[in-house]
Amino acid sequence: MQLRAVIAAYLIAVHALLVVALVKTDLIPRVAIKFGLVKPLIPEEESIIPRLREVHQQMDSSVPAGAIIFLGDSITMALATAAIAPFAVNYGIGWQRSDQLIKSMDIYQSIKRAGRVVITIGTNDVLQGRESGIESRYQAILAKIPSNVAVIMSSVPPIGDIEFGGRKIADTKVRYAVASAKRACEADRRCRFVNAYEALTSNRSPLPGVLLGDGVHLAPKGYELWISAIRRVSTGTQ
Repeated sequence: MQLRAVIAAYLIAVHALLVVALVKTDLIPRVAIKFGLVKPLIPEEESIIPRLREVHQQMDSSVPAGAIIFLGDSITMALATAAIAPFAVNYGIGWQRSDQLIKSMDIYQSIKRAGRVVITIGTNDVLQGRESGIESRYQAILAKIPSNVAVIMSSVPPIGDIEFGGRKIADTKVRYAVASAKRACEADRRCRFVNAYEALTSNRSPLPGVLLGDGVHLAPKGYELWISAIRRVSTGTQ
């Protein structure tokens, strides 16, 4: 009888752990992805990001001295940088987070001869629930830029009322990233801050027409307002 009780308790414990694994973790989605039943929501780093790093590495030696270099994610990638500076290089990489940008920057030797570096990163940190500690990563990004190179750091823009990866994206998380970028920038004498969030919101809600239907990427109106905000800081009119 005692042996049966031990076996029964063991089976109950195993089933309880299985329930926790299924309900509280991403085990089911990971198994589904593993067997090709569904596609991953977030592409693995070994797909998009390294491929674009290779392209950027091929470009980098040709970047002229004094160029304005833009670093960021897909929001930067879709930015018409020539609307801000005529001699600009766009090194935006879709899906890139702040920690991945730190790694990407090892490729960009042109930063050493840049006229200015413009940074906008953090949206994917927020979307993926990895915004914790982002201020230290902003500091690390700034530290990788030579002290004689001017910097503009733009905050992340707002995110709409959306769910991503089964989680509702709280505006407080976005504002946390904005405040973290502002503190990191203000602590660096070279850095000038652009608050893209404030430029594209009213009462903590995105202005009508500034975001695409996905609630993340900027529509033409959003880019127009963001470009104007960067220009004002770049020319010293703000």
